Amino acid sequence: MKLLHIYQNTLDGMLLFYTATDFLVYFSIICTASRKHDVKLIGICPMYDHLHNLAQADSRNRVSAFVRDYTRDYSIALNTSFGNRGQIFNHTFGCAVKTGDKAIRTACSYLYNNPCEKGLCIRAEYYRWSFLAYAESANPFSERIRLNIASMPLRGALKEIDAFRKQGKGLNHALLNRLFSKLSRVEKNQLTDYIITQYNCIDYKALISLYGSYDKMCLAFASNQGSEYEINEVFEPGGHKIYPAISAALINDFGFGSVKDALRQSDDKKRDLVRQLKFMTGAQEWQLRKYFRL
Repeated sequence: MKLLHIYQNTLDGMLLFYTATDFLVYFSIICTASRKHDVKLIGICPMYDHLHNLAQADSRNRVSAFVRDYTRDYSIALNTSFGNRGQIFNHTFGCAVKTGDKAIRTACSYLYNNPCEKGLCIRAEYYRWSFLAYAESANPFSERIRLNIASMPLRGALKEIDAFRKQGKGLNHALLNRLFSKLSRVEKNQLTDYIITQYNCIDYKALISLYGSYDKMCLAFASNQGSEYEINEVFEPGGHKIYPAISAALINDFGFGSVKDALRQSDDKKRDLVRQLKFMTGAQEWQLRKYFRL
């Protein structure tokens, strides 16, 4: 097996993800592009300011077209959600070729443990947005949907997601915001798992075959976090867990209706928020400037 570790950074380190909706839109877009370009993925791990993917494809041109499509479509979706325009990703992407079981397993450990390294979880399978837990369950983070007792808004949301998926379309923020606004907290979790399961393109069979079983794979990840010498990632004190802490403060302490409402403020208002959040959250000023895209 030959594997490609595709990694991408953002322009000036700007953030890519602020809410669960952002992660869902990205996941639906990259899985749609994977099927369109016949690129097999055994790992997808979006981080707050960069992306990691493990892929197999029969040509570099196919990989380039795949990366071009999902970065373009997600950039458009994210900018639309902000009411912004402009470049988000660096123009080039990194692609490290992994050959041989040892190198491939090391790359898998690196990708799936990235959230652990950044302080977002203690084990790889506990992090929802690495999608690893979905190898074992269609609803690892929610209660099973029982259609006979599901609410009308939830049943309607499932139908709309099915329609987009069958048409080969990725999701968008306006659609998801509308669907989630009608649901209870339990139902939001159910719909999130449903979306991931419906769009999921990760080849778990190929991934697990490298280790023998799901449990052995998770144990291997927990025992060896792996390394990537081709990638020069920026070290962040406190890791990425500071970003959800900033989001929580904006909503709970400053009273914003949503994170996106805070991000739509004027630059002067954002700078004032940076000064206050620096003391409230312990975030570094450069992390806050990244968060607010200043």
